[in-house]
Amino acid sequence: MRYVAWLWHNMRGIRWNSAVRIIIGIGQVGLGLLMVWLSRLFIDETIRTGSDEEVAWMVGFLVMTVVGGVILRQVYYFMTTTAGVYQTNALRLRIFSSLFRRQLFSDKTIHSGDVTSRLAKDIEQVSTVTTDTLPQMAVTMIQLCGAFLLMRWFDTRLAWALLLLTPLAIIFGKLIARKLRQMTLDIRQDESRIQMQVQETMEHNAVLRSLGSEQWVTERLDSMQQRLRGNVMRRTRFTVITRLVMGCAFGLGYLLAFIWGGFGLRNGTITFGVMTSFLQLVGMIQHPILQLLNMVPGIIHATASIDRLSELEHADQELASHNKSISTMAEGIRMEHVTFRYAKGDRLVVNDFTHHFPVGSKTSIMGETGIGKTTLFRLLLGFIQPINGSIYIYNKVREEVVSSETRSHFVFVPQGNSLMSGTIRYNLQLAKPDAADEELLAVLHTACADFIKELPQGLDTELGERGSGLSEGQAQRIAIARGLLCPGNILLLDEISSSLDEQTEQELYRRIFAAYQEKTMIFITHRSTVSELCDEVIRL
Repeated sequence: MRYVAWLWHNMRGIRWNSAVRIIIGIGQVGLGLLMVWLSRLFIDETIRTGSDEEVAWMVGFLVMTVVGGVILRQVYYFMTTTAGVYQTNALRLRIFSSLFRRQLFSDKTIHSGDVTSRLAKDIEQVSTVTTDTLPQMAVTMIQLCGAFLLMRWFDTRLAWALLLLTPLAIIFGKLIARKLRQMTLDIRQDESRIQMQVQETMEHNAVLRSLGSEQWVTERLDSMQQRLRGNVMRRTRFTVITRLVMGCAFGLGYLLAFIWGGFGLRNGTITFGVMTSFLQLVGMIQHPILQLLNMVPGIIHATASIDRLSELEHADQELASHNKSISTMAEGIRMEHVTFRYAKGDRLVVNDFTHHFPVGSKTSIMGETGIGKTTLFRLLLGFIQPINGSIYIYNKVREEVVSSETRSHFVFVPQGNSLMSGTIRYNLQLAKPDAADEELLAVLHTACADFIKELPQGLDTELGERGSGLSEGQAQRIAIARGLLCPGNILLLDEISSSLDEQTEQELYRRIFAAYQEKTMIFITHRSTVSELCDEVIRL
């Protein structure tokens, strides 16, 4: 029932579309049964005893039945495609947006390659089931019932004999469902591992080449693909065997109807028209059952995908403050006896840390790598929560405990190159989508990124992945400008000059200190250039 509830909830935007398609499918079934009935009349009565006009009318009805079926199939296809695109986009958008609510730096972190795989393959699988399989299953069951009732009108015993295959097929499907679902989970996990390997290889391509490990990494990917191939072939063999068994069973059922009709013709108990209808109806009974059996693996695959998507959507969420957020920007910070340890860590990264960062103060944090400098920034931004102690931000009116809701009071510039593919304008507007060109150029000047004006396309210059097309120093200055677009009064600047030469670094800090004299600034640095400009230096 959990999967049924999930599917129903996630079909909100396509329920009417699905209902209309089921009605269209019923129309197709009705036309198919009408075709069977008209075929019997045409063979047994119209051709033998009807006038030329009656024959013409009957041919006209048959043609309209065929054309009507073709039109309904195309309408059904159009609506299915429309629903598929809508459902895929809606699911991807919702799961994607939930990623921004996930608790970061926890012990349940999922690799970005695995996330990408789930947003592609698993959403595609679920969308196929919700937009195509389930409505088609409803239509197929209606077709099965309609064909059975018409067959029963022709011959009760044959109808019940054919229908007995249905419970046997259901029992057989239940037996294979669990094993098939586990096989699908194994395949999805293998696909995610391959996605992770490819993504990380492309991201660190230059490093791998410098290490001379291209062949080893390629062979590792090949071994992953061989494992995936083995699991796919195992599931394929299992599926082929089950379909072979069921195909033989239904083939014998068709043969039974054919022989039954032959004896009926021999004994004079049925006509050629009834014989034709028999064979058509057998197909209309067996084909739905086969379709239902073929749909079962897809639904089982979808349950595995639902589990993987639910893991993304319902992972640990960021903790929000229950207090009313400060209406005006905070200006100072107080950290009182703050202690923190990562979920997978075996030591305290921050231990009983207490400090006051007054309004407008400029503070430099220094210390060896791994001592906890970046962790302090994560605590201030509400990405992680202290296991002991408290962190407050305040202004002249009131104070508030730091949480995810107070993040907008900060301006954060991370270490290194954090640009994304797209234009320089797009990268800057990530911080302020409605920023005008004058504002963009102003922060670029503060960040010593005036070189943008010399580029042929200026702000509309296209960048590749991670700012490809720019030097590390240029990319870092654009990232600094992006951070400075944020409206917060507390600046958290993490090694922002690591890729800059000494002269550019000095000019950068001169401009930042001049432009934001009234704002509180906290720097993480290993260089004395910025420390000499600060009011206070904290050594961890």
